[in-house]
Amino acid sequence: MIARAAGAVGTALRAVLAGVLAVRALAGVVLVAYGAYEAWHPAGFIVAGAALLADRLDDRRRPGEGSSP
Repeated sequence: MIARAAGAVGTALRAVLAGVLAVRALAGVVLVAYGAYEAWHPAGFIVAGAALLADRLDDRRRPGEGSSP
């Protein structure tokens, strides 16, 4: 019983850690895109679009991880 509870807690902690890492990565992309937007408005949209494309290509490169195509 203790092993089962420990497994559930470990799974929950991994999910929380993955969420925290995803939020940190998203915050970094948003800050870079906003900084580019402040420098030159079209650059913000270009940076954000490039980040989204890079993320999508990374998902397609690693099958079985991330969202499905």
